[in-house]
Amino acid sequence: MPPLRIVHLSDIHIWRLAFNPARLVNKRSFGVAALLAGRARRFRLERLEGVVERVLQLRPDHVLITGDLTTTALPAEFQTAREVLAPLLTDPDRATVIPGNHDRYTGEAVRDRRFERTFGPFAGADEYPWLRRLDESTAILALDPTRAAWSARGLLPPSQLAAARALWRAKQDAIDRLIVACHYPLDTPAAHRAELHPKRLLNAETVAEWLATVGPHLYCCGHVHRAWAFVPPAIPNQLCLNAGAPLMLDRSGTNPPGFLEIGLNGSGVVATHHFWDGQTWGSRVLMVTEDFFGPSAVARRQSAQSLRPDT
Repeated sequence: MPPLRIVHLSDIHIWRLAFNPARLVNKRSFGVAALLAGRARRFRLERLEGVVERVLQLRPDHVLITGDLTTTALPAEFQTAREVLAPLLTDPDRATVIPGNHDRYTGEAVRDRRFERTFGPFAGADEYPWLRRLDESTAILALDPTRAAWSARGLLPPSQLAAARALWRAKQDAIDRLIVACHYPLDTPAAHRAELHPKRLLNAETVAEWLATVGPHLYCCGHVHRAWAFVPPAIPNQLCLNAGAPLMLDRSGTNPPGFLEIGLNGSGVVATHHFWDGQTWGSRVLMVTEDFFGPSAVARRQSAQSLRPDT
């Protein structure tokens, strides 16, 4: 399996204040209220070019963005996100972008397919789920549980879950390193579960039951603005990776904004958090596992497949 370096970004949250009354008679009014109440001060847009520069310095083989590029799904937010991230999106074969709940913030944004019109070239297909190869050994399986709703909770449609099961059954023998990309975490480290609960994936347990049967995989997500690398107790063959939010202002010093660098070295995985401490960039290794996708993974995959439901 060839080495592969992936930069994982999420929850950039480009924002624009909109005071057009016609645009505020819906859920967006709450989003604008949140911006006025402090979100605009917490997400420092002036730092985005610095984030892009830092990513370019790492010279990744692939860039993966797991949603919430915008805040209220305004056309101006999508346009700004596309323009500022352009240096990372020069080649559709080397970048993958999936939506977050804020990118589907209103029914209007969904009907207009704003996310698809802006970032469609960086998806594996027009409809979810889809699977795209990064190299001869590695593939991304993308899921989309986002929806236009008053709540931030997500739901993976049963039809999409069934399609994902079928897609994986058809392709699994040709893939040695699987990355599942989904904006919503299925679980968090214990310290952050209360933060996830009010905006959780409603059928997370069902999705987790399936993923427990697919064998070793990375699960790249966002939604909770915390960087982590951990193995969920209910999915012991999963390494869950959350990139955090690269533009958040961290006054506490305990949640520095940044993104993840994922190194796939043969069967091993190294997850490194690159973060901004207010003055300069730093980095910390969150996880090192030498044989995650290796010979022992074959046995784990076979064991997982024996638990796989027929449907």
